[in-house]
Amino acid sequence: MTDLDPATAAAADFYDQHYACCKPLFLEPGMRCTLGSPDRPKHCRFCGLSEPEVQFKTDAHALPAAFGRIGLFSNYECDACNSYFGKGIENDLGNWTKPMRTLMRIKGRSGVPTIKEPGGGKGWRVEYSTGAFQLSEYEGDPHFTIDEQAKQLRFELHRDPYIPVAALKGLVKIGLTLLPEVELAHFSETFDWIRNPDHSQSFVAEFPIIRTFISGPMPNDKVTLMLLRRRSGVTTVPYAFYVIGLGNEVLQVFIPSLSQDQCINGQPLSLVPFPTPGSFDAKAYGRPRVNTIDLTGRETVRGEKVPATFGFDGIVQPEADSNAGGAGQ
Repeated sequence: MTDLDPATAAAADFYDQHYACCKPLFLEPGMRCTLGSPDRPKHCRFCGLSEPEVQFKTDAHALPAAFGRIGLFSNYECDACNSYFGKGIENDLGNWTKPMRTLMRIKGRSGVPTIKEPGGGKGWRVEYSTGAFQLSEYEGDPHFTIDEQAKQLRFELHRDPYIPVAALKGLVKIGLTLLPEVELAHFSETFDWIRNPDHSQSFVAEFPIIRTFISGPMPNDKVTLMLLRRRSGVTTVPYAFYVIGLGNEVLQVFIPSLSQDQCINGQPLSLVPFPTPGSFDAKAYGRPRVNTIDLTGRETVRGEKVPATFGFDGIVQPEADSNAGGAGQ
């Protein structure tokens, strides 16, 4: 077994001292896992209503279906809330994550999402089919830049319109679904916040999302979910967060609790990123890259561009068609 590098070991020690981890979920295609008891009457933790006031006929995804064909469902969400979130904050979350889901080859309901030049006309296109990416551009409208010396292909993808704080609410909803029943009382205001259609309403002062990107080929059909809660006696860190590992990305999402996070009110959040295993070949692909994402914006974002870089080993020129242009053809 390879020893952890000092930074990863220090991060692991930090989280071991400050947090306790619930049983992690390791999800892959073919599995079906349902959170919550199937006993009737069912109770919706999002609107607070129970059968027969509300119905539970639809399978509610604990993780949005756009995040992969992973069978993680929830008995905690009624049909009305499922529809409400699907048309609202989960749609914004889907638009925000779409470029990375395309690049990481994450198959949703309709396969890996295709991204093309906005406007509806003929233009560049990035799609994944038959086990490979198909990149298209048209003469006079170049989009892809090839750096043969660095062996890199560079381009930009466009995000569909989204409201940042709505996408943030979609991420927090996943965490609220993962919470054990005994924790729900600590998050009553958080449930109210994600259900509030008025995204202009502020909630907490700081709300960073920590993103770790792992370069290189990574599994695109597996998801890891880990819920962590602050240990008893610790008062210097946020109360709860969850970690989701999907493809090349690991997102660390805080689940704010106004009651349990009073001890850190007014203090700047300062956490080391959650330790990740990194690429299977660190020499070839380098160490994981970490950045902090701010999704607290309240206005619709349009035309946002996401830079992307692919590495390649070499360029192969297509062979000329021997029949092309021949007489009598």
